[in-house]
Amino acid sequence: MNQHDQQAILTLALMAAFSDGQKAEAERQSIRQLASMLNEGTSGLELPRLYQDVLLKRVTLDDAAAVLQTPELRQLAYEMAVGVCDADGEQSDAERAFLARLRTALKLDAEAVASVEQQ
Repeated sequence: MNQHDQQAILTLALMAAFSDGQKAEAERQSIRQLASMLNEGTSGLELPRLYQDVLLKRVTLDDAAAVLQTPELRQLAYEMAVGVCDADGEQSDAERAFLARLRTALKLDAEAVASVEQQ
């Protein structure tokens, strides 16, 4: 996984966190943990810049999803987004709608993500 893949995954996770308009601390913690995991063994992701890119809409869901070229990376991005949405204990309607758009942008079929969504 290269740095562009890492940035795309973290960008999509940030979009997931912001999709419901809430500022849940559990979701923020989930983002920090994901950034830490992705930063291991790399020169480092610029989390504050990625936050700005997402909040200021300098990147779109489709743009970030298009970076991820393999089915494995797309699946990982989706699972990380689901984890962020679930971090506060429940998924809102807005989060479910975001995840449906993300699933489409990542070209994942319902069967591929069914077990993730059930958990």
